[in-house]
Amino acid sequence: MVINTKRFKDYFPYYDFFATPDGAECLPKTYYYTKYGAISGAIFSIYEMALLSKPTTLGSTLARFGHFTLPFAGMGFIFGSSICMLGQVRKKDDVANHFIGGALAGSIWGLKYGRVTPGHQMALLVGFVAAYFKYFHVHNIPMFNMRSEAYVRSDPRLDFSIKLYDDPGRPDEA
Repeated sequence: MVINTKRFKDYFPYYDFFATPDGAECLPKTYYYTKYGAISGAIFSIYEMALLSKPTTLGSTLARFGHFTLPFAGMGFIFGSSICMLGQVRKKDDVANHFIGGALAGSIWGLKYGRVTPGHQMALLVGFVAAYFKYFHVHNIPMFNMRSEAYVRSDPRLDFSIKLYDDPGRPDEA
């Protein structure tokens, strides 16, 4: 029996945002943040339409789809462009760039609703999540089961080759 050891990233290619420091490769980073924001907004819109709003006509369905997809794409664009600009202006590749970029991106949510309170809440949420991911990447802390090969090989809890006795197996029935 062959065990397939491919990971998610082997099946679906993705853009590695942390491969270059903040302020480098601005156009591809902004493009992919916008793309992933639009995709996540589309997924959110589909679930929202299926479970909550349940539009009845094609026009209302398209309007509801754009109601969340466009702000999410805008959040991705603002996040990507702001961390790139902050990286170039501050000349640093650190957590603060991602917190500020996340806060700017989250403020788009407040513009969407036309109120300050949701904007502040989403700005703090997105800022802290972005800073969290950057902090864990900078300090090389694995997150969400993103274990390196060296970690998997050296962790004794993941070594299941210890046997208390030799397995005699089934005798040949021939």
